[in-house]
Amino acid sequence: MFKRIGLIVGAVLLSNLLLGYVFRLPLLQWVIAPELEKAGVTLNCLDFSITSELNIHADKVCLNYQNQQLQLTGVTANTKRVDIENAVLTVNPLPKSDNANQLAKNLDLALPLNRPLINIKQLVVKSDELNKPLKISILEPELNKFNVSGDINASAILTANKVRGQFEINDTFLKHVINTKNTLIADFNFNTQQAFSFDGIELELNGDISSQFAHTYEQCKVNVLTTGKLATRFNLNSQALMFNTDLLNNKINLTPSCTELIPPSEYAGFISKQVPLNWQLKLPQSISLEASGLRVPAINLVSVGDKQFDILITDTTLNITSPFKDLQSTLSAQINTPDINNINVNAQLSGTAIKGDYAVMLENLPEFVPATADGLSLSGHFNISEFIDSKPIGLINAKLTLNSVDAFNISAVQYQGDLIAKMDKQLNAEVTLTQQLKSAENKEFKVTDISNTLTANANLGVGELFAELIAKTNIKAVNSPDIKLNNIKVESTGLQSRALKATHHVFVNDVELVINHHVSSQAHPFEVIIPEQSVLPLNTFINQFEPLSQLTEGEFNGYISGDVNLQNASFNMGISHTSALYNDYLASDLSSTFSGEYNSGKLNVKPTTFNLNEFRAGAVVKTIKGQWQVNNNTALINDVKGSVFGGEFSLDSYTVGKPNQVANVKFENIDASKLVTLDDKSGIVLTGRLAGSLPVHFDSGKIEIIDGSLFSQGTGNLKITNNAAFDSVMQQQQELQPVLGLLTNLDIQKLNSSVALKNDGWLKLGVNLQGYNKAEQQQVNFNYNHEENVFTLLRALRLSDEITQKVEQQYSQKGN
Repeated sequence: MFKRIGLIVGAVLLSNLLLGYVFRLPLLQWVIAPELEKAGVTLNCLDFSITSELNIHADKVCLNYQNQQLQLTGVTANTKRVDIENAVLTVNPLPKSDNANQLAKNLDLALPLNRPLINIKQLVVKSDELNKPLKISILEPELNKFNVSGDINASAILTANKVRGQFEINDTFLKHVINTKNTLIADFNFNTQQAFSFDGIELELNGDISSQFAHTYEQCKVNVLTTGKLATRFNLNSQALMFNTDLLNNKINLTPSCTELIPPSEYAGFISKQVPLNWQLKLPQSISLEASGLRVPAINLVSVGDKQFDILITDTTLNITSPFKDLQSTLSAQINTPDINNINVNAQLSGTAIKGDYAVMLENLPEFVPATADGLSLSGHFNISEFIDSKPIGLINAKLTLNSVDAFNISAVQYQGDLIAKMDKQLNAEVTLTQQLKSAENKEFKVTDISNTLTANANLGVGELFAELIAKTNIKAVNSPDIKLNNIKVESTGLQSRALKATHHVFVNDVELVINHHVSSQAHPFEVIIPEQSVLPLNTFINQFEPLSQLTEGEFNGYISGDVNLQNASFNMGISHTSALYNDYLASDLSSTFSGEYNSGKLNVKPTTFNLNEFRAGAVVKTIKGQWQVNNNTALINDVKGSVFGGEFSLDSYTVGKPNQVANVKFENIDASKLVTLDDKSGIVLTGRLAGSLPVHFDSGKIEIIDGSLFSQGTGNLKITNNAAFDSVMQQQQELQPVLGLLTNLDIQKLNSSVALKNDGWLKLGVNLQGYNKAEQQQVNFNYNHEENVFTLLRALRLSDEITQKVEQQYSQKGN
């Protein structure tokens, strides 16, 4: 009976075992799957069997954890080893989780003291981020010690609270697995050996690194070499990534052909001489990235060689998702080369704003500048915001000083220029340039004490650009061999758009002008307005050409218009009630209004009438009227008439500046008493009327009268009393007394005289006098030759002219 019961129980147990083995997969999934799901692991497939050696063999195991898929095939496990022929890990983006912000904790691994050792013959990692799958093998020779080989060579040791080890990777690995279209990675070579440790919160890396970036752009070859030690820490909770980079040696080398990338220009050669080819980059002790915030304490880029560039960037912080939004940094740069004394730049960046200062010192200007200078200094400051992807807002200041400069055959000393440029949020821009110059000169002129201020205002918004210009210029003196100008003041306003429209209010030696012009690519029309004003300020110009000339009163005005490009102009000018003094000559009340044009280097003035009330040259000439004109730069005076010595005179024509010419002067109805008795103390009185013709010859600056004549008009009378010269002849030559005595009171019937005047002022008269002496009842025919220096005579008469003397005295007092 017990035997039968034993057989029945054994049969039942065997049947249960058989049913359990047959239905092992559903039973196992029914028991194990819920437990795995508690850990977030999904068991998708499982197929195993028990071998004859009582090993468990799984043909396929499929697991899913947070969208990461792991498939194992060829798994053999026993109490000592777990061997996996193939494993495929598919890495996908992590799903969003409510526990995403849950802090990581220190490792507390429940590592059993005894468990089977794990050996994965091939693990394939797949991801869209990888260029090709990553293949590695994992071997556990001792408990919790793992060796990794394949695409990555590494080793790791697991303890309850830390994972540590080391790995080695190079550029070949990265190029194979990193999925990128950046072709520059092909120029990147590196190798690194890193020790690592992970405690559940923080990952630390520390090891040697050697990298080289060799890239060729056109003909320029760039080589960046980095060697040394790199330490890295990453905290899972703070998401802080920190690099210790101060033990890295970074060198940047350029080939000389890189200077050929500088665009061709007159200054390309100078710049290529200043650019260093060898550089060293010094990194700080730590660079940190926390969340999206990057902090770099200092970066120092230093050139190697005699071209000293030192660029230091400190206290840099930025958000890598929007680099310029929260950017903070400080920049300083110092440059010294054989051609540049010193350049200093200091700047602070805050977001899209930058402010700082700069200074440049040069002993001499670069070769490409068509000038030489001594003691160049440029300095200034700036404060600009929104300079990225927008029009900058803020202020820029620049101050330039030069001890001396020579350019375009002009030498200048003590130049100082100040530039201020600013723009507001409404894009209203203003630029002000203030300049001062002690002097500038060349072979033909010298300008002293120059000051200028130019202000430009414009709105840089949408639409056509219009700039309003305001300028003030002051010049103390302009000196040249031909002319000297003093106290020049110019006030200018203008509008610049597609063309320039400008107005200049000019004062030169107190002479006032208004100039309007319009500058465009097609034309340059202008107009000059000379308002009605006194002629007295013109004396500063006239005295430079004729020191003995002076304007004493009068007014003038004018209007000129034309085109600078076409070199033509038309004008209308007027002078009124103008008086002038030349030495002892006085011209009073001159008036003339004239018009003309200038074209192709030729000046023409239409025939114009002038009126001169009086001209005093010893003899007094009144009511002078005539015409003048300019024909192709040649001035002509003609049809001149006036009153002199109680009669009239006329001049047919005179061409100003013509070396050889004859001007015919005619006299009519001249009062002989005024002509002969110019010297009222002579004792000679002549009455009657005279006429004459005087051909005045001009020959290369010489003035002579040749074959002139005087003759009487009607009868006259000659009386001689108390004339010392006449009385002396009477006494010395008594035999002539009867003849000479007839002249003491002679009724003139006819008088003829030849007239000749030499260039030195000697006048020769050949007089034939016919008349009748009533007292002696005798007819007289008298021939007489007379020589006298009329220049001396007229000079004496002018000195005795009280009117002229008063004018001279009055004007002299005004001048003082």
